[in-house]
This record gives sequence, C-alpha cells and structure tokens, in this order.
Amino acid sequence: MNALAEIKSFIFTGMRKLWIIPALFIIGCGSGDKNPYGEAPNRAGDTTAILTQYWTLSDAEHPLQRDVMTKEDGVDLMPGLVFMTNGEILENPGGLTLRGTYERNGTDISVRYNGGQGADYKILAISEGELQLERTVGSEVSTLKYQATDTWWPDVKTNPFESNNTTWMQKPAQAETDAQILQRCKDYVQFLEYYLEGYARGGSTRISFVGLPNVLNFYQGGIGLQSDKNLNLKWKDCFYNDDDAMKGYAKMRHVMIQSYTWDPEEPNWIIQAIPVLRQIHENLE
Repeated sequence: MNALAEIKSFIFTGMRKLWIIPALFIIGCGSGDKNPYGEAPNRAGDTTAILTQYWTLSDAEHPLQRDVMTKEDGVDLMPGLVFMTNGEILENPGGLTLRGTYERNGTDISVRYNGGQGADYKILAISEGELQLERTVGSEVSTLKYQATDTWWPDVKTNPFESNNTTWMQKPAQAETDAQILQRCKDYVQFLEYYLEGYARGGSTRISFVGLPNVLNFYQGGIGLQSDKNLNLKWKDCFYNDDDAMKGYAKMRHVMIQSYTWDPEEPNWIIQAIPVLRQIHENLE
C-alpha cells in the first residue's frame, strides 16, 4: 500500500516538511540518551514479561475467520493478541475484536470472553521475538504464530488497549453532542500517546497502525493528518454517522494547524512525537 496514494494532502505540525514515507512500518533510530519513558525489564527467560505485550499474527494453521489478515470493505483487518498485566486479554485489536480475561498455569492459558464463551491456549514456544500458541475453541484447533511488537505497559491504566482506554472506538447508539465528539477525539489522541509510549519503553524501532482507527501519520519532525476525502474507515466508524465523524475531523484539523514544541535533537521519532501528542491533547477544545 502506497502512503503517497493514500494521503493526497495533509496538515503538517512539524518544524520542517519532509517526504511522506511510503511504508506501513517506519524505522526509527535509537536515542543514545536514557529513555524518558522507562525501560522494559530484561525479558530473557521471563515468560510473564515476554507474554504481556501486543503480538501480531504472522502465520496460522487451521485459522478461524478472525485469524485472517485481509481487507474487508476497504477496511484492514490485522489479527493479534494483547495480554495485559491485570489479566485482561484483547484479541485482534486491529481486526475482529474479542475482549475477556485470562489465567495462566505454566504453558496453559484459559480465556473467558465477555459474553461467556471461552478458549484454551497452550504455549508451544515463546521467545523475546516470537510466540507460538495452540488454541482450542470447541472442536476447532488452530496453531498460531505471533511476532512481538516489543511493547511494554507495566501500568495497565496506561495500556492503550485496556477497556477504559478504548471506549472512544465504540460506535455510539445515537448522535453525540459537540462535547461528546470532542471527548472522543481527546481519548483517541490519548490512546496514541499511550500506544507510542509502549513502543518507546519496550525499545521497539518499528510501529504498525494497520487495522487501528487512526487519521494521523507520523514522520521524523512532524505529524500528518489524512485528507478528509480519504479518511480511515475504521476511524469514521467510531462516530455515530458521517456528519459526526466530520465534526470530529474538523476538531482534529483545527488543533493540527497550531504550533507545537518539538525536540529537534531527538533522533527517535517515537520518543519525539509523544510530547507533541500531549500538547495536541491539551489543545483540543
């Protein structure tokens, strides 16, 4: 997918205009200074520390429908797993989402989804970069291979996938007031702040936004806003209807044309962007 084709115009909040990077994954340089967001623990040999992060599916044998990476009605579906430190689990935050709780006993993981159904996972192999699971749902047995995102959220309150941090993604049952639309936009920006913090803290040099509701694009020294003619369909679907989505977009456009303080000396774009997201969050009104 070509980002230049996706984004015909954008609003630039950085110090200087750079070329749009035509990739789903953006590679950043590591900063030589101490990480301001803390460091992930040494995960070698620590199954719990390795497990509790965001995993993206890379391969599957006998997959269910929710395990398929595809584009449906113009919407990207990215299967994955998020194990949280408080026992919450979110399956497929970028796809066909299931939320629930889990309990681990050695290599066995028992999952109970909200609504009563469940699944049993068995860890076949786990390392700092890869997780292989066998999942049983009723009579269906799937073998799943995941790739680590190198994320770390020790405080579940700042895990972007925690239930309270994803309410903005839930489509409302009726049209919202301007104040409610504004709050949805603020919660979206805070989600991105937490999301990037997890990657920064885990030492990751790549980020994927595939499958997530998102209208911002990140560059070294700048943040871009998608064209209103080519909005992420998942982001639009977080609102009651197209009118409310465009009201939300107008609020994002207004805040994006303001000036922000950047650290031009920070070589890691992930760490560089987080304080700017905080400023954007504060300026949304």
